[in-house]
Amino acid sequence: MSAHTGTSAGIRIGPVHFWHPEHTLAVTDLPERATLPEARDRQLLALGIDRVRVAGGLTETDLAERAALGALADSGTDPADLDGLLLVQGRAPEYLMASEATRLQHRIGATRALTLGVGDLGCVSSSAAIEIGAALLRGRGGPGRILVAMGVRAAATARYRPPMTVLGDCGAAFLLTTGDDGGGGAPYTSGGHTVGAAPYSSGGGPSTVGGAPYTSGSGGPYTPGDDTAGGAPRPAGGRAARYRLLGQELRSDGRYADLFRIRYRELPPERWAEECADENAYSFQLAIESRNRLRDLNAELLRRCATTQDELAAVVMQNLSMGAFAFWQDALGLKIADVCRDNLAGHGHLGPADVLMNLESLAPSVPVGGKVLVMNSSPVAAWCTALVERLPD
Repeated sequence: MSAHTGTSAGIRIGPVHFWHPEHTLAVTDLPERATLPEARDRQLLALGIDRVRVAGGLTETDLAERAALGALADSGTDPADLDGLLLVQGRAPEYLMASEATRLQHRIGATRALTLGVGDLGCVSSSAAIEIGAALLRGRGGPGRILVAMGVRAAATARYRPPMTVLGDCGAAFLLTTGDDGGGGAPYTSGGHTVGAAPYSSGGGPSTVGGAPYTSGSGGPYTPGDDTAGGAPRPAGGRAARYRLLGQELRSDGRYADLFRIRYRELPPERWAEECADENAYSFQLAIESRNRLRDLNAELLRRCATTQDELAAVVMQNLSMGAFAFWQDALGLKIADVCRDNLAGHGHLGPADVLMNLESLAPSVPVGGKVLVMNSSPVAAWCTALVERLPD
């Protein structure tokens, strides 16, 4: 897939709204530590991850909904005005055969949005959603707004994914817009409720967001699994986009399709466990493959965008471990932004939301017009490099 330089000039990204569960779990308190061999436990504690957020009884759709409503409120967008809704799918849907994407569409009231699920590329699924959303907007030939949302939570009981990282939970959402539909003005509230990093309860009563009962637009308390149609009052204005997409390159390689996997057909959920089929293949063969792929993708993208490595304001990537950051800096000759290490320590690995969190955390330090290189990869395996430009707030 080639970079869409020139034709991507009108595609804008963000800001990204995150919804974080209140409950945190220290890595030192992970239950699986009790059964880990000593060498594996030392490996876990050396990852550079202090704690993760835990979603409790909330599903991936619940997390995506909270973030989606927050992104709509931040941007001043009526969900009924969305042209598209892309759900970055989780790794363990609540039901087989059901549609998580249209469930989210119904909950937030995106009644006329073209709705699709994007998944199967692991962490790189968020990059694929940007690629698809940008293509849909370019195809419109005029103003357009597409919401990208995701709920990220660990599929298995154990959060440690040996040998690479520890998994955290969150919701994330952002708008993709064209240059002439970026929004502006003040945020609105959805039915009087705020959506953000706030306490929730699961099981003992209605979920709460911002300390008050959370509703999905119907006026009644929200409970996980409640598919009552949502929607919000028509707002006026909203926040402008955060970044402009200058180009993107995405590749995949099916030789590693099931390197990491969960056997689920023959096991109940409480016995699900993430497995690495071949740790040597992951640690050595795939590492070298990824180094070569990202090196080549970076070079091609920067060439197409007429940008040199020295002109970059910053470089971000997904958060796996401190060792991984050191490897990539040495292998590619690029300094990974410190926000990545901070987010790794405080949130662990958030799958497809990692690069989005790092971009959003980085934004205050990037000057207007500054260019940021975004590298994303997944052990399935897939790789993506994007170049974005900071826009005025």
